[in-house]
Amino acid sequence: MRRGLLILMVFAILISTFLVAQQVELKFLHRWPDPINQPFFENVVKDFEALNPDIKVNIQAISNDPFKEKIKIVLGTSEAPDVFFTWPGEFTNRFIRAGRVMDITDALVSTGWIDDFVYSQLEPFMYEGRFYGTPYRIDGKVFMYNRLLFEEAGVDFVPETWEEFLVACEKLNKAGITPISFGNEQPWAISHYIGTLNQKSVPEDVWLKDLDPAKGTWDHPGYVEALKKFTQLIPYFNQFPNAIKHAEARANFFAGKSAMMYVEIVEIPYIYTDAPVEFQENWGMFVFPNTGGPGNQNYLTGYPEGFVISADTKYPEQALRFLKYLTGREVGRREFAEVGYLNGIKNLFDKDEVDPGTWDAVQLVLEAEAMANWLDSSLHARIWDVYSVQLQMLVDGVTTPEKVMQEVRKAADRVRAEF
Repeated sequence: MRRGLLILMVFAILISTFLVAQQVELKFLHRWPDPINQPFFENVVKDFEALNPDIKVNIQAISNDPFKEKIKIVLGTSEAPDVFFTWPGEFTNRFIRAGRVMDITDALVSTGWIDDFVYSQLEPFMYEGRFYGTPYRIDGKVFMYNRLLFEEAGVDFVPETWEEFLVACEKLNKAGITPISFGNEQPWAISHYIGTLNQKSVPEDVWLKDLDPAKGTWDHPGYVEALKKFTQLIPYFNQFPNAIKHAEARANFFAGKSAMMYVEIVEIPYIYTDAPVEFQENWGMFVFPNTGGPGNQNYLTGYPEGFVISADTKYPEQALRFLKYLTGREVGRREFAEVGYLNGIKNLFDKDEVDPGTWDAVQLVLEAEAMANWLDSSLHARIWDVYSVQLQMLVDGVTTPEKVMQEVRKAADRVRAEF
């Protein structure tokens, strides 16, 4: 008996040693080093490793803006992550063109994995007919408003048109209420306004052509019109928006210091963690008002975010296994329960499993005729570098819509000449 037990123990040790010897290490990079998301990813990785003892995942987390710089530097080097976060659109497309992102089309199609996803949330990860990533978080942009402040100012309607929106802003302003919270210290915030207005102010074929860095000229008058519309809102923002962080503006909005804010639906969970009960019970939302412009007015600004695999990974099969787990159903349900995000998996929840606000917001995303990508993610980096500075100057009142677009056109000309 003892001899048999000894043999089993030796066998177990040998198997264990073999597995350790065969274990590969994946480098995983995401952009959420905060106290809620970081532990979530650590637990997801721990559970994945338990299911896949041949894989060890090393996590690195870098916040939003530093991440954008880091990933440009490390791709193509020995420090490149095997699996990493990305924004679909030109932010990712430039890496695809450079051969730095792995094509996962065959893995998606041949196994039926593609059928797990809401197609509208997977399609943004397609480039020239091939898939390169999968969605981890779906998102969209809406105006959130404080019903009590609307009532106080006599705004008895939810704005549907640009004219109605301006009327509501003026009524709030006359009642001594700041109409809109806006924090633009980091200019991605203004990119959401301008991206929306561009899409609605320019014919769709022109808008799509201009987003292509090899073709864009940015000379349609609708872009100036979009900026003129934005300047109509500046008197209705809080003071000094370029000196205020988005999170600070949101806190002021929750505290009743303003009546509206243009927010992402992934911010809804903050209502139930950061806002007073009075706000929790008296908020509503509406989509960006119809501007009457030549662009499709039924688009919703917003895009999924997700993960891709480095084309230089030494372990493509293991990286695919991790990507499939990370953006799959099991993690998706945990993701919502623990951090409040929804991934791109079909029928992830029933209506009675989520709060009404989140359900309604997600339906806006899923039912939108199409999604308009975030402006900062859809532009060539050097065009956005110029655009973002000019937009902050516009907020400060030191430039004009015409001058902004003049500088954008110059940047687009320089970029286009390189293709």
